[in-house]
Amino acid sequence: MRVWADAAADLLLGAACPGCGVPGLGCCPACRAALEEEPVRHWRSLWPRGSPEPVLAAAPYAGVVRQLVTAYKERQAWSLAGLLGPRLGLAVAALLEERGWDGPVLLVPVPSSPAVVRERGLDTTARLASRAAGWLRGAGLPVRSGPRLAHRRRVGDQAELSAAERWENLSGALAARAGPRSGEAWVVVDDVVTTGASLAEARRASADVGAHVLGGAVVAATERRPEVPGQ
Repeated sequence: MRVWADAAADLLLGAACPGCGVPGLGCCPACRAALEEEPVRHWRSLWPRGSPEPVLAAAPYAGVVRQLVTAYKERQAWSLAGLLGPRLGLAVAALLEERGWDGPVLLVPVPSSPAVVRERGLDTTARLASRAAGWLRGAGLPVRSGPRLAHRRRVGDQAELSAAERWENLSGALAARAGPRSGEAWVVVDDVVTTGASLAEARRASADVGAHVLGGAVVAATERRPEVPGQ
């Protein structure tokens, strides 16, 4: 059923690659390669007050990657979850390796606001988290995903705010629906990190219910002092 829904959404976009516009259905080989060839990298200066957990990104938020993420989120190119989800999974895998964690993991997506979910028809980040978890399980890792966080008050549109305003807008906005299972670590995940406000708030809400948060992982990050692991 999901395959048919993804195909129908792609048809609404027209027969063109969402990354570069070349005629054809779905993501073209060149754009797919541009995404898959990107190394996983650290995204610096995220957590406030010196918190040590790393955030890893599968690609920079620029060029083809930006076009693919935008098409997925804003133009209903739902089938791109099958491409972007595994990339998120790759960032999670690198994070788990860096932290030396081989126990059970829950991917906790930063929740979209109720208004955005109504507009899009789904929580796009939750779908990416689900695809990432499935990819990681296929690699033999004990990973699942779940919408553990929810908005407890209304927030403004982050896209229209400055960096400082984004942090203020989201401060205290999220709450966890439930705590962690015994022996389970959490990784907060999102599609894109810009200022880090969303991931930091998700981390806070997760820690408030006693979750062991290993760090964060995203599909793409703005070019803000990135560092490629091992270099």
